[in-house]
Amino acid sequence: MYSTTTILQSKKRIFVLPVKKEEHTNDLQRPPVFSGTRQKLIRLLIWLNILVVSLYIFRNPYAAIIQTKRLLRFRNKFRNGHTLKKYARSGNRYFFTYNAPGWPSAAFNRYIRHQLKNIKDGVNNTSIHTLLFGITKKCGFKCEHCCEWENLNKPEVLSVGNMVEIVHRFQQLGVTQIQLSGGEPMNRFQDILFLLDNAKKGTDFWILTSGYNFTADKAILLKQHGLTGITISLDHCDEALHDAFRGVTGSFKRVFHAAACARHAGLAICFSICATKKFIALPNLLRYAELAKEAGASFIQILEPQAVGHYARQVVSLPDSQINQLEQFYELMNYDEPSFIGYPIISYHGYYSRRIGCAGSGKDFLYVDTDGDVHSCSFCQHKLFSALDEGLGNHLQQLKRTGCAVFSKCEKNKHHETA
Repeated sequence: MYSTTTILQSKKRIFVLPVKKEEHTNDLQRPPVFSGTRQKLIRLLIWLNILVVSLYIFRNPYAAIIQTKRLLRFRNKFRNGHTLKKYARSGNRYFFTYNAPGWPSAAFNRYIRHQLKNIKDGVNNTSIHTLLFGITKKCGFKCEHCCEWENLNKPEVLSVGNMVEIVHRFQQLGVTQIQLSGGEPMNRFQDILFLLDNAKKGTDFWILTSGYNFTADKAILLKQHGLTGITISLDHCDEALHDAFRGVTGSFKRVFHAAACARHAGLAICFSICATKKFIALPNLLRYAELAKEAGASFIQILEPQAVGHYARQVVSLPDSQINQLEQFYELMNYDEPSFIGYPIISYHGYYSRRIGCAGSGKDFLYVDTDGDVHSCSFCQHKLFSALDEGLGNHLQQLKRTGCAVFSKCEKNKHHETA
């Protein structure tokens, strides 16, 4: 299967990775991630677009340039001083991260307005970038890390009308990305189509799925109704261990069937993993990246296990050594090695939070559960207020002032100092 061995050197260690023989593939089979001159040109055009948006907001060339530079400095801190060397393409749009809408689009321009206003005004605004929205309690899986474990398969509370109203409320507050979760959201497939049809323009929609009930016909319909992409949970590179983690035999095969359907429909793809103590090892991480690349994924999202839901009252937090290993892997895949240019872009929330603070608590995103109640995020669950309450903007402003207690002192965190 492999013909050569490539020695990959990073700043911290030497990696030995088998490299496959070059194969002739059609455009559909090639990973949608690119680099080089094309990526640099797109990056230049994106920053020109950002400057234009800044001019529109501040109405003064000097102020616009100053705020754009501040945004650039923030991005450098966000990436620990690294420059992203690859972008992903889906359709006629380009993505530099899983956490932002594709460019060019109205959603991207709204996202930039949100970022610029956050830098200028801090918590003194009501805008929000991403909404994680649990739309159903129904799920046939028994996932080891499930945040909604105590609510699964109870009677539904939200009608499709409630769902549309909640989405409209957050769109009025500037939301540019909505991730539909559950439960398993594909259990409300017709309601998702209705929601997509009745949402206002200027927002990217993603579905967070296990791959259940995700067929080729449904993928095409979702794309036609305006879905941007799907985030598929793949929690191990070993089939048996993934199936055990999900509690259902055949879960692993569903992941790759769903990815193939999404790829053929023109949907962007992200693989999401809850990186547990048992999983974190270099061979597993590299194999996972290889599987995601082969499936045509643009992104990999790394989540750290938290003691909520099914993990409540368990000691699941990662030790420093494994956090360091994940951070090295993140930097290696995204920034360090030319050999990984064609691999998916890694999104790692823990990495960002330890450097710039958590983006939850309404700073950039929050979580609305299957009852329509707002939480700081899906891992810091505490019902705060209903998304259907009047004065939602005032509630969000107060939530931003409170912030995230877990990462409130991220600038003193040793991972920030040593990474």
